[in-house]
Amino acid sequence: MSEVKEKSDGSAVLEEVFQNIRKAAETNLRLQQELLSQFSSLWPAAPAPQTAMMNRLQQFRSKWVETVSGLARKHREVMDRQYNAAIESLDAALAVTDAGSPEELRRRSEQFCRKTLDCVREVTETQVQEIQNAVAKWTDLVAKVGP
Repeated sequence: MSEVKEKSDGSAVLEEVFQNIRKAAETNLRLQQELLSQFSSLWPAAPAPQTAMMNRLQQFRSKWVETVSGLARKHREVMDRQYNAAIESLDAALAVTDAGSPEELRRRSEQFCRKTLDCVREVTETQVQEIQNAVAKWTDLVAKVGP
């Protein structure tokens, strides 16, 4: 019977130790929270965002999205035209082989070369024009939203 009493006394002691540890941990946590709140009160508050600046940033963001979307659409249109030109060029190249006489072969080859050169010129001009338009849009966007 004394062993049972010692076990119950031992568990009571352990419970008391755990309660003391829990109380100490809670007290430590409250102390840390209080120290943190006092320490943070010493620092000056962060300035509120200036609404004018936020409006300008929002305008810039919306214009930027609009500009990028427009440039992407233009790029897709240019790529579609270039792809169609490539298909036409391929058709023309295959048509050269259908020539029945040397004179017709010469004529078709000449047409194919001219069409290919025109296509290359058109693609190059379109790319240069699109780059100029993109630079102009970016410059306008920065100038409008800039300082």
